[in-house]
Amino acid sequence: MLSINLVKNIYFFNIGGYGNDDNYFQWTSKFYNKNPHFQIKITRNPPHKNIFYTINNPDITIVYYAKDDTVFTIAGHPNLQSQLLEAMLEFLVDEFYEMYDSSLLTTCYGDTCDVFDGFSMVVLDLLNNFDEKNLIKITRVNCKGCDKKTQEVIIKKSLISNSNSSTTPLVFIHSGHALLIYIDKEFKVRGSQLVDVSY
Repeated sequence: MLSINLVKNIYFFNIGGYGNDDNYFQWTSKFYNKNPHFQIKITRNPPHKNIFYTINNPDITIVYYAKDDTVFTIAGHPNLQSQLLEAMLEFLVDEFYEMYDSSLLTTCYGDTCDVFDGFSMVVLDLLNNFDEKNLIKITRVNCKGCDKKTQEVIIKKSLISNSNSSTTPLVFIHSGHALLIYIDKEFKVRGSQLVDVSY
């Protein structure tokens, strides 16, 4: 069970055009008092599609993903693990394409588009009922960089289910260092090692 209040810790969710400023849908938390325009703008030109990208700043973590000519962006508190945000974003992308025909995206230009206003209910349902969606697993690992202190690691289920390997590698960055962990199909850690990271 997730112990994080997502209603207070998810700041915004945006759907927009790839490589432009078109906003198809925008949801912003009432607990977030900044305009996310500039954060969203830097996500609109990912170098590749169908890959999750993460931006970590001291005051926000942003995860974004491009599919076809559309960019999906979610952001929250900097303490949120990117695997959690990826799982949420993956769910919202799937729900969006299940609810709406992609041809509707061509009817939206600029900053306003009310065709997708009903999607706010999907976002709120995800935030309020996240545990019921069964999108993640939480595992624990002893970290040598933290004097073998046990760390909680969030893993999106699709990372493991989509892997062809018996163990899936994941780099867990925390407290100024990185731990490479190997996760089996039962979401158990089968090995770990400290690794260097270059940003």
